[in-house]
Amino acid sequence: MESARVPPPPPPPPPRRPVDLKSPAFRKGDAHQDLSHSQISSSAIEPFSVVGSTQQDTEYEFPTLEKKNGDISLRTVIGHYLNAPHSRKVPAQQLYHILGRLRCLHHAIENYNSGLGTNSSEHLQYWHPHTLELLSGFGFRPSPSQTPVCIQGLADIINHLECLYAPEISEYKTLIQSGVITFDCLSELFRPETPVKGEGGAGNTGCVYRVTDSFYTERKNIHGIQKNFQVSMECIVLVGEHFSIATFTETFPAWSENLRRTLSEIGYQPVTDVDRELFQSRGERYVQFGLDGAKYSAYAPHTFFPRLSRSTWKVSSLSKTSESSFSVGGGRIMVDMARGTDLGYFPCLGVNEVSLAIIGLIGRYRQWMSKRSKSGTTDSELFTAWESVPSNFRIFCWPALVGFSFTTKAWGHVLVEGLSEIDFYDQAFDRLVLSDERKQIISAVVRQGSIPQKEDLIRSKQGGLIFLLHGPPGVGKTLTAEAVAEVLHRPLYYVTMGELGVNPEDLEERLSDVLDLCAGWNALAVLDEADVFLESRSNSDLIRNAMVCVMLRILEYHPGILFLTTNRVKLLDAAFESRITIAIRYESLNIDARKRVWSAQLDGILSPVSPGINVSALAEWELNGRQIKNAVQLALCLAVDRQSPLTHEILVKTLQVTSLGRQNMVADNTWETSK
Repeated sequence: MESARVPPPPPPPPPRRPVDLKSPAFRKGDAHQDLSHSQISSSAIEPFSVVGSTQQDTEYEFPTLEKKNGDISLRTVIGHYLNAPHSRKVPAQQLYHILGRLRCLHHAIENYNSGLGTNSSEHLQYWHPHTLELLSGFGFRPSPSQTPVCIQGLADIINHLECLYAPEISEYKTLIQSGVITFDCLSELFRPETPVKGEGGAGNTGCVYRVTDSFYTERKNIHGIQKNFQVSMECIVLVGEHFSIATFTETFPAWSENLRRTLSEIGYQPVTDVDRELFQSRGERYVQFGLDGAKYSAYAPHTFFPRLSRSTWKVSSLSKTSESSFSVGGGRIMVDMARGTDLGYFPCLGVNEVSLAIIGLIGRYRQWMSKRSKSGTTDSELFTAWESVPSNFRIFCWPALVGFSFTTKAWGHVLVEGLSEIDFYDQAFDRLVLSDERKQIISAVVRQGSIPQKEDLIRSKQGGLIFLLHGPPGVGKTLTAEAVAEVLHRPLYYVTMGELGVNPEDLEERLSDVLDLCAGWNALAVLDEADVFLESRSNSDLIRNAMVCVMLRILEYHPGILFLTTNRVKLLDAAFESRITIAIRYESLNIDARKRVWSAQLDGILSPVSPGINVSALAEWELNGRQIKNAVQLALCLAVDRQSPLTHEILVKTLQVTSLGRQNMVADNTWETSK
């Protein structure tokens, strides 16, 4: 009887081509045809030979081959993956454990070879460096002529293993299609040519990942043999001004052999055709909003996640939320990954593997940028930095970007799917209740004020524009700044006293940070109730004097546009007068002005409004603009509650109630102790 180690003459070798699990060669009924005692190649010395006919007794033998240019020995690959470089014979079960690694390697080499000579962005940016880094572990060094890479027998041994395990593979694929999975199915869920959809670390949305490596491991411990499945995946992340690759590894401990878990339990699913179209479109938007610097955009409700910084004050008292909470309403945001990265903000949350990988990636990017600025080099070997993302890789883009919300006044990350262009209200300035002469002055100064003039003797003085808007409450001071920003399509940062602190050190640090943001983004700033910080200095209050001095210095050097509002202009320190570009006084609203405010408020209502509303009669009530706005809102609530249109009678009833309330507020002395 022949020795089991001496194989008979080999059958014709299978074709060297990518694995096609739909081909007849991989039908369940043909699982073991022509597998025993075979050699898979037609070269003088075969890359491997096979002994056995079943999964239990099949063994692969790998001879030592002569190495040629551009070639890597299959034995070297197998020995490296099994951590047994000197093994010649390997049982089929051990090779099946690393089938995922062999697939990933073969997939990378195919894409590398097909891209040679094309100079496509996909090849130059990804497949060329990725494949060469993968092959460097086997001692491979590319030739200057960039010849195709060849691992003789790699495709054949993958085909052979898939044919040997065809019944199991077919069963695993059926289970995955039905939405359930066993531990042994994981190798078929995570395949290099098939993207997977997983839970992201950016909020209530998922992300698509590319599989780069997968394999089973077995280790002995005090409880016996512990089996795990490890898979490495990638996604594309914008860090600073460049796109890069975040790589992370998930480890799945073995569970009961017959236990079927749902795909949602393990957190990963195959990408369907519908998913592919959706995530590809989202990736296109990711690149669109990420390229070419900061972008002023709108975001939808539930898509912005404010973040707290441990080392800075960056979140105001109005937005001190938990790390995992989101902003319920929509708003406006400046998407700025470069500045956000410098300040230490990340487009992710939580401590899952992918979030930790992104945080680590951003840390390495900052180190790379620091070294590049010092040395002046752009060595791409130190860090993967792309100017853009190849089309076929945009499906793998991360779902969130870092930005600053002007609505919540907080840094955080925003989901790309919630971003859109801002629909500016270009008629806002026209509807402002202000004389045409004053509108013209404000518009001209704001539009033309940035034209370079003669340089100041002190070069660090930037020569910004400072408006002082003073007058009684509710006459349109803050609204003027909002209208100007809306017409100019520029951001508006609304600063309140609570954000700036009550001592000179906090005031200087916080206001400087705010104005630096505004200057960098060409944003307008409004400092409401500025008299708190601009009040005349005295001989007794040293802290207030110091705060006034801080304000004087900051206003002197601010390069942007700043609106100061106050209703106590007589209390301002005389030194501020020379720093004000233009001061505008607002009078109490007369009856004509109140008519215009009433008309503007009623015209903007989307709910049904009765045609019988008498604006002239409503204007007889001596109210300011804010009180008129509040009255309309209250009347609308009452109309909706009655399930009727907004009528003149409802408005009058609301005015009567609110007017009585204001009178009671003034006259209320019920807290005083009766004698």
